[in-house]
Amino acid sequence: MPINIATAFYDAMFGTTDSAHSMSEVEKTALANVREILNSPKLLSKNIPPLPATLLRLLETLKDPGSDFIEIAEIIEQDPALATEVLRVSNSAHIHRGDGEICSLRKAVSLLGVAGVSSIASTIMVEKIRPAKPIYYKMFGRQIWLHSLHCAYLCKILALKYDENEFDAYFLGLIHDIGKIIIFNCLCEAFRSEFPDGTPGSRMYKELMSEMSLDITSFIAREWQLPEVYCLALEQLRGKREIRLSQILYRANVISEAYMLLDKKLVTTQQIEDLIKRLSFDQESWQQFLEVAPQLNASVD
Repeated sequence: MPINIATAFYDAMFGTTDSAHSMSEVEKTALANVREILNSPKLLSKNIPPLPATLLRLLETLKDPGSDFIEIAEIIEQDPALATEVLRVSNSAHIHRGDGEICSLRKAVSLLGVAGVSSIASTIMVEKIRPAKPIYYKMFGRQIWLHSLHCAYLCKILALKYDENEFDAYFLGLIHDIGKIIIFNCLCEAFRSEFPDGTPGSRMYKELMSEMSLDITSFIAREWQLPEVYCLALEQLRGKREIRLSQILYRANVISEAYMLLDKKLVTTQQIEDLIKRLSFDQESWQQFLEVAPQLNASVD
């Protein structure tokens, strides 16, 4: 049996023992909350987490072919957490093989390169907009963020394979599910206020939430005034994927969602193998991802 791509993420979150039964009260309440937000641009704007100003400046700089390491380092210096992480990674054994500790951000940026710094910066910056309330993070936020890290890594693998900008692909992987943060906030409210014992499980609910999260993410990308190529890549996930970045993101997302199911033993290895073959994702890249996934998992614990 092939993996149900349309509901894979929610199957991993809530299990695959669903049926075509009507939606529960929890699902109806959460769906009504999401629809209210989605149908009101003003309300949706209020629920959109702000993109860190440092990341916006960094995005603009990285897109400028005339930018240099000095300019990038100056932006990074404005965020202590980001600066600390860049220095930490640059001093790691697999990066730095010279004598003495690297203390200069300019030297660290030069050593890591634009692609390396971009991945570090975008990961730290986007992590700041994940669900902040403990109950949200415990119930759903951790899984959303972990899936985003998996998807971003797979996007980078595919971008390198198809000679696309790896930072563009990686960043899209990080933000492609930002709409789910709003959706799961609504679901948490439904759990807390009226139906604490309910569990979303109907196929109809899962499919509707999948579609709505894409719409919300696309809206957020426009609100953040992200580069047009990012907005197009996200919008094309719903229909014909005409640009390469959208094709890369789609494949990476499907594979990372399937990995969630595999990790929870909800699908077989053979089902995964069939999916990978159907998506023309080579075995070498899949094995590379499997080796890195445990490190990504550990990074969010």
